[in-house]
Amino acid sequence: MISCGSTTGSERRYDRGEMELLEAIRTTRAMRRLDPSRDVTDADIETILFAATKAPSARNEQPVRWVVARDREVRLRLGEIYQQVSGSQAPMAAPDRSTGKLARSVDHLVHHLADAPVLIVASAYGTDDVRTAAGVYPAVQNLLLAARSLGLGTTLTSRHRLAMAETRAVLGIPDEVSIYAVVPVGYPLGRWGEAPRQPVSEVAYRDRWGAPFIAGGD
Repeated sequence: MISCGSTTGSERRYDRGEMELLEAIRTTRAMRRLDPSRDVTDADIETILFAATKAPSARNEQPVRWVVARDREVRLRLGEIYQQVSGSQAPMAAPDRSTGKLARSVDHLVHHLADAPVLIVASAYGTDDVRTAAGVYPAVQNLLLAARSLGLGTTLTSRHRLAMAETRAVLGIPDEVSIYAVVPVGYPLGRWGEAPRQPVSEVAYRDRWGAPFIAGGD
């Protein structure tokens, strides 16, 4: 459940999400195929942005800003930029079955980004560096998880960073603000499920590199 106390003098509860946190984490995956015929309400967008604002912020500076792109023309222009920069990317190494499926999914997004009902652009004041990014991406992850709790599909894209000036121009973002991600939001056409990941015992070490962290291995 997402809830809050007061915001700018007014009481509001964000309580439409009823999913257990670990279940949301387990089943949140990149949803690149979104239903263009189903709208996403402003109330739900506000809810997931509320969750994003609760992420950690170094020195409590809170530099992150969000642009919610709903206008069709704006989304089309962002989609054109995405196609242009994607054309300059090296092709994915292929082709086993899973890689081929992923490549088709990515290619779909490249050609249909503008069809997402909403594009949320994550940006931040300050130097475009790791320290600032460390405040942006936890906020983006909060947003993705909150969207999952409401049944909304998302994926994190960062290719607009390769065309920062053009993206700023489309959205009227000032030069002192850097763009970190564009997140399409909508109702997914695919199914929720657990993405395959390596087990903890293969990616976490106890005290020294290479010594597997195994629960109960004290």
